[in-house]
Amino acid sequence: MKKILNQILKKVPFAAIITLNVFADINHFDLEQLKPYTIIIGIILLLNVITSLIVKLNDYFIYGISAVGLLGMMSVFLIPSIGQFYIENVIVGLYFGLFLVAFFPPLLKFDPFTFSFSVKDYPEGIVKSQLFLKINLIINYIWAGLFAIAMFLTVVTYSGNHVLQIILSMIIPIILQLSIGLPATIKLPGILMQNKGGDQMTFETIKDLFEAMPYGLNKEKAKGVDNLIQFYLTGEEPREGYLIIKDLKCSYTDGVHPSPKTTIHADSKLWLGISNNDISGTKAFINKEYQVEGDAGILLNLSNLFAPSKKEDKNEKEGKKPLVQQKLDKYSKTFAPGKIKTIAVFDGGPRSAKYSKTSFMVRNFVEGAEEAGATVEYFKLKDYDIHDCSGCYNCWTKTPGECIYKDDMTMLRKKYREADLVVFASPLYVYNVTGVLKTFMDRIIPTLKPYMVIDEQGFTKHPDRYPEQGEQGFVVFSASGFPDIAHNFDGLIGMFQNLADHTENMHLVGEFYLTAAETMVQTVYRDRKIAVQNACKQAGIQIVSQGKIDRELMLKVSDHGYTAERFQEESNYFWGSLDGKESYLKGVPKIESNE
Repeated sequence: MKKILNQILKKVPFAAIITLNVFADINHFDLEQLKPYTIIIGIILLLNVITSLIVKLNDYFIYGISAVGLLGMMSVFLIPSIGQFYIENVIVGLYFGLFLVAFFPPLLKFDPFTFSFSVKDYPEGIVKSQLFLKINLIINYIWAGLFAIAMFLTVVTYSGNHVLQIILSMIIPIILQLSIGLPATIKLPGILMQNKGGDQMTFETIKDLFEAMPYGLNKEKAKGVDNLIQFYLTGEEPREGYLIIKDLKCSYTDGVHPSPKTTIHADSKLWLGISNNDISGTKAFINKEYQVEGDAGILLNLSNLFAPSKKEDKNEKEGKKPLVQQKLDKYSKTFAPGKIKTIAVFDGGPRSAKYSKTSFMVRNFVEGAEEAGATVEYFKLKDYDIHDCSGCYNCWTKTPGECIYKDDMTMLRKKYREADLVVFASPLYVYNVTGVLKTFMDRIIPTLKPYMVIDEQGFTKHPDRYPEQGEQGFVVFSASGFPDIAHNFDGLIGMFQNLADHTENMHLVGEFYLTAAETMVQTVYRDRKIAVQNACKQAGIQIVSQGKIDRELMLKVSDHGYTAERFQEESNYFWGSLDGKESYLKGVPKIESNE
């Protein structure tokens, strides 16, 4: 009953003022004849205000419209010149009053008048947020603008026909408001919350958080997301419920789902702090303060899915598409499909395949190459007897092609030169390859002759000692904890590109530089691990079946998607969690077994 009464009280001022306008037109705006009507309508307005106060109708918008109307009617008796102007422009006065009560109250910290229309469709957690207030301020001032425009549209001459002029002067402003203002009031809160900019919403309770999440999904960042997340929260606000994020929509349901894709076990206070960005979710996860089952990759983007859209950080833009292989297009060679039949891998890393991110890339490359029909031999250099080069040049003078040291390099050099494709693999050690791979490369000098030749590009190089073996390609794999290629891999890149520039019949066909490599063993980065795995395998297939490797595959390996600041923060959390541990390898998951 009270709700119905409130709706009636809100409509009375508009009905009263429009009625006065009708009487004014019928009486040809004669002030004396209109005074009785003005008194009656004024009394109705006044009684409506009193009744609204008695029933505690909290709507300053109605009080403001009534006040402007009453002042106009009072001017009929107190200031006739103003009263005459008011009577002749009652509808203009109505819109002027609407403009005033829309424009000024928010400046005095009153809630926008649109609150009373927009709150009914949203939970308390949303309504209490600063974001919702900002959105309503936008809508409020859209209406203020529409009211200001309506004032002028009301006095525009549309027709010489008096009746038609009255109809059009009233209908056209209403059409404007219905076509712009009404849709803005209904649709804009949802649109702006899901494509929002500015401050992120914060919540006082888990209940508010989960009720608000379906309305706060950032559709720009939710593209391609398809997940069902089950929550088991304990502590001050125990709760079981699940979120479904799919097709740019989000829903929350209390209870337990039979087949969640991701399951999160956490203390409710901790999770509220993480959701409000008061606590680092990454740090809490690394420190095992909460547990995740299933697809943990969603944790990387969960907070972002409900966060404001902002301009990308410059470092993020640069980091996503690293400019690698700057010389590769100019000097790479495409082999005929099927030309690559034998591949020799020389892995200079000290770690076993269980832990080595470099070996992880290479082994997937090898898998693809073997699948395409190539024969691959894999040499872990740390397991071979390789003497340091003494620089005696006997291999060029006294015993051409033969080294003075009769160690495993005799066999390795032969494998190296006979292969159609050579793979060099090394983690980044002080901005270059490991010592054992560098020693290996020092010892392959007997495969060249000491003479000097100049090629078509103007590079001076040593001729190939075994040209009958034909041309061969080589690929480089290297992993580093740093997030950037530039200024980290420069030394390693320079060495291998110079090898291509200065070695006859040797062609660089691919470079795979795994940045931020430590992320590969973390469950939250499972998607990146799979992407790297697939890119390397596809590269192995391509080089054998097509005789080339697409650059996009190399970029997929390098692209980690971090900003420099975010990487620094998360990396420091990771190393901080290991501080004081006896062994790094004891505390870190194995890359070959981490699924």
